Order: sequence, then C-alpha cells, then structure tokens
Amino acid sequence: MKKNQETIFFSRRKWEKILFVMKLKLVLILISSFQLSAAVYSQDNRLTLKMEDASLEQVIWEIQKQTDFVFMYGTRDITKVTNLTVDMTDKTVNEILDQCLRHSGLVYTISGNAVIIKRADDDKKEMTVIKGVVKDKNGDPLPGVTIIEKGTSIGVATGINGEFTFSTTKKDSVTLLFTFVGMKMKQVLWNGQKTLNVVMEEDAQEMEEVVVTGYQVIKKSNMAGSVSTIGAEDLILNGTQSLEQALQGKLPGVVVLNQDGLVGTRQKVRVRGTSTLLGSQEPVWVVDGIIQEDPLPFKATELVAFGSDPDNIDMIRNFVGSSIAWLNPSDIQDVTVLKDASATAIYGIKAANGVIVITTKKGTSGRMSLNYSGNFTIGSKITYNKMNLMNSKQRVDVSREIYDEGLVSGNMLSPIGYQGLLQQYLEEKISYAQFNAGVKKLEVVNTDWFDLLYENPFSHSHNISMSGGNETSTYYASFGIMKKNGTARGNDSENYQGSVSVSSKMWDKVQISGKLAGSVAKTKAFNKVNPYTYASKTSRVIAAFDEEGDYYFYKNYSGYMYNVLNELENTGNRNTTSSINANLSLNWEIFKGFKVESTLGYAYSSSYGETWATEYSAYIAQKRTYEFGAYGPNDIEYQRSKLPHGGELSIAEYRNNSYTWRNQVSYVKNFGMHLITAMFGQECKSSKYDGVTETVFGYLPGRGKTVLNPPGAILDTSGEMVANSLLEEQMKISIKDNTTNSLSFYGAFTYTFDERYVLNASIRSDASNRFGQDKSARYQPVWSVGLRWNMGREHFLEGQNFLNEFSVRASYGYQGNANESVGPDLIAYIPSGSDGMAKETGEYLLKIKSLPNPKLKWEKTRTTDVGVDFVFLNNKISGTFEYYHKKTTDVIVNRELPYEDGVLSMPMNGGSLKNSGWELSFSLTPVRTKNFLWSLGFNTSKNYNKITSSLETKKSWQAATSGGLYKDGYASSGIWAFEYTGLSSIDGSPEFNLEGLNDLLAETDATVYMKYAGKLDPDFTGGINTSLKYKQLTLSASFNLQVGGKKFLAPMFDSNMNNTTPYEYNNLPKDLVKRWRKPGDEAITDIPSLPARGRGAISLPTTTERAHLLYNYSDIRVVNASFLRCNNITLSYNISDGWIKKFAQNMGFTFSVSNPFIIVSKDFKGRDPEVATGSQPISQTYTLSVNLSF
Repeated sequence: MKKNQETIFFSRRKWEKILFVMKLKLVLILISSFQLSAAVYSQDNRLTLKMEDASLEQVIWEIQKQTDFVFMYGTRDITKVTNLTVDMTDKTVNEILDQCLRHSGLVYTISGNAVIIKRADDDKKEMTVIKGVVKDKNGDPLPGVTIIEKGTSIGVATGINGEFTFSTTKKDSVTLLFTFVGMKMKQVLWNGQKTLNVVMEEDAQEMEEVVVTGYQVIKKSNMAGSVSTIGAEDLILNGTQSLEQALQGKLPGVVVLNQDGLVGTRQKVRVRGTSTLLGSQEPVWVVDGIIQEDPLPFKATELVAFGSDPDNIDMIRNFVGSSIAWLNPSDIQDVTVLKDASATAIYGIKAANGVIVITTKKGTSGRMSLNYSGNFTIGSKITYNKMNLMNSKQRVDVSREIYDEGLVSGNMLSPIGYQGLLQQYLEEKISYAQFNAGVKKLEVVNTDWFDLLYENPFSHSHNISMSGGNETSTYYASFGIMKKNGTARGNDSENYQGSVSVSSKMWDKVQISGKLAGSVAKTKAFNKVNPYTYASKTSRVIAAFDEEGDYYFYKNYSGYMYNVLNELENTGNRNTTSSINANLSLNWEIFKGFKVESTLGYAYSSSYGETWATEYSAYIAQKRTYEFGAYGPNDIEYQRSKLPHGGELSIAEYRNNSYTWRNQVSYVKNFGMHLITAMFGQECKSSKYDGVTETVFGYLPGRGKTVLNPPGAILDTSGEMVANSLLEEQMKISIKDNTTNSLSFYGAFTYTFDERYVLNASIRSDASNRFGQDKSARYQPVWSVGLRWNMGREHFLEGQNFLNEFSVRASYGYQGNANESVGPDLIAYIPSGSDGMAKETGEYLLKIKSLPNPKLKWEKTRTTDVGVDFVFLNNKISGTFEYYHKKTTDVIVNRELPYEDGVLSMPMNGGSLKNSGWELSFSLTPVRTKNFLWSLGFNTSKNYNKITSSLETKKSWQAATSGGLYKDGYASSGIWAFEYTGLSSIDGSPEFNLEGLNDLLAETDATVYMKYAGKLDPDFTGGINTSLKYKQLTLSASFNLQVGGKKFLAPMFDSNMNNTTPYEYNNLPKDLVKRWRKPGDEAITDIPSLPARGRGAISLPTTTERAHLLYNYSDIRVVNASFLRCNNITLSYNISDGWIKKFAQNMGFTFSVSNPFIIVSKDFKGRDPEVATGSQPISQTYTLSVNLSF
C-alpha cells in the first residue's frame, strides 16, 4: 500500500514536510479550545446549512461556527473536495458529513468533541482516545497547553478549563509532551488511565525574552547590554496619541516631554540624557532593521528657539511630524530601546543618543485572519478654569488704576474698553453717568474666548489587517485611516496608512521577505495667530460680536481693525507629508548554523507645507499700511503701499531619499555546553535632502490661488519713484541640498558556556562624507565588550523556589554620533537681494558661512554599564537595576575665531560632557487566583548631566533663560535667572542683585550677572502601571512621574508692556490682583506694580531693559516642574465564546480616559507644567475602542 505522506497522522521521518501545516492545525485547535465550555459535547446537535459551490473546508468552518466540534484533517486531503452543494435543515453533524464525504475517498470518526477526517485507505486500526486535565501547582487550570505525541506532530490544545481529548492510532501506551509558555516541558506516559491529571511547573528560563536589535535576534539571557522592551499590548494607541506619547513613563531611562497640546506637534525624547550639543539630541528610530530619517533636515536653531516668534517656515516645520510619523501604530508588535555601548555599538556613529527599535507585525501561517480595530474619541475643551486669568471686573480695575494713579503710557488711549469710554468722556462725547454705566457694563462682559476658539473635538480611527499563509509563504497587510481633530478649532489632521509584507521560503534553505508601506498625512494648523495665545492674553472686556451678531472689529495695538475669528479665517497653515518605505531581505542558510543575509531598504518622504495670510487679514493690513478697500489705484496711499493688493504665501517643500544596503554573514554553533554566535557585515547608506522654501507676496487664494506681484516701484514720501523694498528684502528663496553618505563594517561575537557565562563583543567602523579627511579618524572604530553571569542557573541554586533567576552583567565601550548639521567643507553663499552683487562691477559677492575643517570627526561617548536582573518568589517579582556612566568627548561646539578669519566662530570638535545615573524597574503579581489577577509594574531612573569643557560664551541673557546656553560645570539644559531681591518702596518695580555687571566678563557672558536656577530636564523620572483582571474584564492605569526639573512660569508681563502700561487689549494673570499699589506693600507682596513708561529701567551690557520684563525671568518665577500625571485609565471587556462565535472569533471593547488628572506644584495653580510656559495644555480625551477578529 502506498505510504500516505499527506495525512495529519504521519510517520516521524516525514514530519519536516508538513510541520508548518500541523502548526496551523494546532493554532486552530488552540483558538477553538479556548472557546470550549464545560458542557458535554453531543453528536446530536442539529444544524441548518445552506451552501452552494462550497469547498469541504468551508463546510467544516461553518460547522465549527455553529458547534463546539474541533476538526483534525490533512489539508491536502480535503482541498480535493470542492463544488459541494449543501441544503440541509435540522440535521446532525453525522448526516452532514455523510453527504459531503460520499465518494470522496475520505472517512471520519468522532471522539468527544474531536472530529478526525482521514483517507479511507489509511491505517485501519482503531483509535485510542486519551482524556485529561492540565493544571498548575496551585490547582488552577491551564488553557492553551500544547499536547503532542512524542515523535510525531499530532497534537491538540487544552480548553478553557484545562481539559483535553487526544486521539491517536490504537496503542497500549502513548508518550505525550506538554508545553506551555513559562512552564517546564513535561513528558507523561499514558498506559490506560481513564483520566490523565497533569501538573506543570513554572520555569523562569522559559519565560525569558528575546531581544531584537535590528541586526540580530538574540536571547536576553545571552546579552550583556542594556535594553528595555515593551509590547504593543501594553501601549495605549487609541488614535489620538503619538507613539512617543504612548511611551511616556513606560520604560526606564526614556524621557518623553510634551511641548504643545496642538495636534501634529512633536514630542521631545531623550534616552539617558543629552549626549550632543549642536546636533540632533533625539534617539535613532529603527523600523524592522532600517534606520529612519526625519522628513525635514535638522535645524540647529531649534535648540535655542525659546522666547522667539517662529517665522513662517518654522511654523510649517512644527507640524510636519517625526521620522516615524508614517508608521501605522496598529502594525507595531513591540518596541525595544537600546541604551548602552554593548547594545548600540553595532549602530556606530548613530548610537550616542540611544536607539529605539520598532518591530512590526508579520504574517502567520494558517487560514486568513481578518482583524478590525476602531477608536472613537471625544476630547475636552480648554476653559478658563485653572487658567489663573483675570475676569472683566478685575481687568477694568487695572485700567482704572492706570488712570487714577496717572501712570504714563507709551501709547495713546485705546479706543476700546475702559480707555475707550474714558476718551469719550474726556472729549465730552458722553456724560459721567453714561461713562459709569458703560464701565459697569464692561465689568460683566466676560467674553469667553476659549469657548469661541475651542471645542469638544471628535476623532476617529479605523484599521483593518489580514494575515495568513501556508508552510512556504506568509503574508500580512493592513490599512488604516485616522481623523484627529484638535480642541482648537481649525487644528486637525488626517492620516492614511497602508502596508503589505510577504515572506516566502523559496527552497528549504532560502527565505525572501519584503515589505512595502506608504502613508499620507495632512495637518491643518495656524499662522500669525495662535488661539491659545490669543485666548489667554486678550482682555475679556473686548467683545467678539456686535449687537447685531456680526464680527466686532477693534483697533489693535498696531492700529488696524482686528477680530480674531476673521483673522483665523484669513490665515492658515497646511502641511502634507507623503512617504514610501520598502525593504527586501534575503536569508540563505548555506549549511546548518551558517547564514548569509542581505537587506535592501529604501525610504522616500515628501513634505509640502504652506502658511498664508489673505489681504483681508489685519496682518496684511499692517504691511499694506491701510485697511482693505480704503484706497484705490489712483490714490497716493495705494501708490505708496509696498503691498497694495493680495496677501502673503510661504511655501516649504522638502524631499528625502535614503537607501540602505546591508550584507552580513552569521554563524551559530553548539559544542556541547558551549555556544558560539558570530556575525560580520557591511552596510552602506545614503540620505539626500532636497528642498526649497519661498515667500511670495500678492497671493490671492480666493481667486484661483493666483499671485499678482506687488509693484516693482512705489512712491516715497517726496513723491519720487523708488524700488519696492518688499521685493528685495522680504521675498526670500532658500534651496536645500544636503547629502550624507556612509560606509560601515561591523561585527559581533557571543560566547556562552552552559547558559551561565556569557561574553559579548561588537565592533563597527564608519566612514562618512560628514567627517573630515583625516585618515587616522576616518575609520576609527566603535567597539564594546560585555560580560554576563546567569547566577540563577548555577547548580547550587537548584531545588529552591525563592530565587528563580539572577543575572549580573557589565559592559564597556564606545558610542558614536555624527553631527549631520555640520560638515568639513568650506561653505560660502551669495547673499540675497542687492547684497549679492557688487554695484561697481556687477560681480557676484560671496560670504563665508563656515570655514573648512579637514579634521572634523564624530563625537565619541565612552560608556560603562553595570546591571542586575532578578526573578524571585516563584516568578511573582522580577526586575532590573542598572548604573551607567557616559563620557562624551570631541563634542562639536562653536569656537570663537580671530576676526581676520572672516567669521566670528565655527563648529569644531572640542567640547565634552558626561551623563551618569541609575535605573530601576520591577514588576510583580501581588494576587493571582483562578479568576482574578492583579499585576503591578514600576520603573524609575535618575540622570546626572554636566558639561565638562569651556565653551563659547554668550552675551544674550535670553539664551541664558532658554536652556540653550552651554556652560562648563552645568547641565546642558541649565537655565539662569535674574536674582530677585524685592520691590521698590517708591514705585513697586522689581529689583535684582546685579553685582556681576561690574565684572569685565559680563560684556560677553550673561551668566556672570545672573543666577543659576536649575535645569529644564527632570532629575528623576518614573512610571507606574497596574492592571486588575477578573475573568474577561480588565481595569488598568498608567502614570508618569517627573521630579526635579525647573521652569519659568508663564510671563506675567507681556513683551508689548515693555516701558508702557498694559494695553487695553491685554488680559493679565490673576496674580496681579495682589500687586503692589502703594508704598509699604512691598512688605506683604512679591507682585510688582503695573509697568509704566520710564519705570524700572535697568542697563545691561548689551541693552537697556525694563525691570518688569526681567521679572518674568527672575528666580522668583522659577518653580519646581515636578508632576505626577495619570496618562491613561482603561476598562476593557473581551468576548470570545457564546454568541460571538456565530460570526467572529473574538470581540473586545475598551473605554479609556487619557490625561484624566495631574498632580503638580501649587505654584502652577493647576496648570500643566509641561506646557506651562505658554503653550496649549494637553486636553483630556475619552475613547471607545472596538476590536473584532474573524
């Protein structure tokens, strides 16, 4: 008889051919077993089936949907049975199968809930049926345990109560293998027992993780480096949070700081502190082994932009998105952070800031599975609660004091509010009674700007994914749509993301896999007017609408008619980013343990952004010098205007193409108790940015988006025709052309003895066009060594359950950083406008931007790391403790140069800084019973950062207050403040200790006369995660703790109050209610008097400032920025049995609240400290999520 090679019951020597198929069956059995009830399975269940032109497999799946039967069969057997027409009502499973298998050459048997289909000419022996139950040592049933007959791939899985029914050919005894994640494999002999009672024991070694580094996948117990990993199931990805926000407080050593609550803005991410000064301080993001490039080239001025208003192009940059914005969050499988030299040295000159590796989902063998996830979110609206701002009555009182005290203003009386009424009264246009009546009316106006400019936004996202495959090929595909609306009206984003990945085994030894992903993201935001800034700084005395319901326009401080709603309608910011990411890899196992791999990656991103202001806006009216429509072409005012028609348009368009080609060989070999793993590879990478930014005038968006150029010549005040300076000075075009190439060689080696002693070593050498031509430094290697002792696996610790695992590890080596914002070449440029050409000769003029630096090299970070990993008390408590020390040398900094060199300073190697600290994380399970589980996780870290070299000094006090001034002996995010000494008894102006002004160094170093106030980055960070699970119901929460950072409170006196009284348009902090009003008040308050012209002048080395402005940046305004934020609270319920089985495998519902509360320093008065300096707060969101699996 011909031996059957296709049935599910097969001989041991044929198992390799259909192992993949059997794994599929086991997965199907596992899924079905989870859905089993404790009821006795009956073969008398009656079904109704109506199917045409169906395959036998489709019939089987329909039976499984309507019953609790589990089918076992050979795939190749049943695929031959097709074109079945089934029209049966109220029939048993036996009757249905009898009809479907007639003349098919197949027969079936039913044992308990198991239906076995095989060929009729197969082994005619009777079947042996084994029943039993699997529990842990506490007596709790274990669902999902895999049970396989030894020597075969015949297998089943336990049901939800740990019960199983196993069928095989007739035998007197059967050896069964029981395996389960986190448990020791158990071998049990059946020799006729009626019921097998199996008890499995936990095994800490089986619970260990594997680490994906982007270059290799290794067991965590064989790795000496510092890594932290989190699965996607532990992240709240509800469509309204970015991945960076979801990581906040989740991993030790990773600090995520929100900078703005607007939709589409970026977060600040740091891994173990700051390791560079002029370059990007963000970690490297890696997706499926490919380094991701930012859509826009790094701009060094972003590091010191505090206190300055962004220009049009910077407004575009703020909303483009990060290097992983293209990634569909639903495709993420896990995130791994590589932190020390041993873990990151393989990345060479990219690793000093840490590496974050994202692994995406791949296809799995088996029938096609279809999954849908949807999120529906409502956000909260910002209100005046906790905003610490004056109401109308309090604001009118300020205006009354200005008049009553005779405070001198630098401006005329404003035509609105109290001053507007006062002007009419002084001009005798209204009576005193009318004036008083008008004032009383103003005191109750209380315009709610937040209600007008903000809303309760509704956002939603949807994602569909499918996966499947067979023994040779698997596939995964997904498509996602996200529509996110911000709480500020007009701030929203749309994202469309899709991906397809395929893996195929061409031969037994060759596997090819590829992935293609694309995304389109569109973001809308603001230009020239920020809703939060306006709402928080504009007096509530001003009305938004007149008595007829039309927009109420008032003259703003520039003298032009203004209404914020009109301004928002006529200005805007739109950004579109498109990206394509592809990778193709070949894996060839030439012989056992020896593999050759080649990976080709390509990424393309195109970002287009535009900001505009129409001719109907007050912003353009100021450029035009008169209100829209006030004059025509025949009027002198029109002929004198630089922009008599149209508005302004700024465009930024960037393209990035990056290629990565990696080739490596790896070898793994066991020699008894010895394990050797070696890898050697070569990688070449190229990244090119092309872009252009441009500002044009005469833009007419409402007329076909045309541009009508401003006149080339205009009339001056004397009536002469002169060149229009707007064209020459403000119409700017900038072209970006930046290429970074690198060639690298790398290697890694691991030796393990008896799974107890581990040696790691890695090395990488890089060459790049961003380095100089110094051959001695071109291929200078980055290397690391690490040792690990898995002490918990020592033989002398066997037989005890207290210490399940204990490992000690240490590593030493170097991390590198290539600062791609600078280069070794001479850079010269032609100035724009008339400055770019010599008037006498007509020759082009060149200016030097950067002198050549042939010795420019990468920054080196020497890292030492010592860590301990532990698991004890029967795996109930596990954790890690680490100490690290990082010393960065050859840091690229700006160095002063002699005047004769043509530039005042240039970037060069010469700085140094250090980071050191510790990290602690642990998780425990305080309670675990049959139906209830409580898990708790905690992580914390503390980082010490200090600059250890003298750098170029800065005379700007604004830089000193921004965190962008680097000084020897201080943290890289250090801030300086003016030392407040009290209030003047004469006029209540703030006074400061400025003794340092007498020092000669004060001319070039602002810190000489200022006081160090701390650092912006927190000293101590932590995260708390807890989960309570009862049966299918789960309640979880996560918290983020940051301690020790310092921040300035939002300015009390706006910049337009400098040397003048507050404008009538300005709202003011409620703190000013307690201001100094008369001599003697300085003893009871620290709040200065109202500013006025000539009050509180202070001479600094570079300028004369007003005391009230400096008060904003005094030490009395520096507060502790520590906070405890509840990131999320979620409640989820999962349905996997009962009625759901009729149309789906699983259904889950989750309700989550993001940012429900925050505990902060009392100085913030309830405001969010992350954005307390003036940015929009982060709002609360309420999300309902639905997940379906078919």
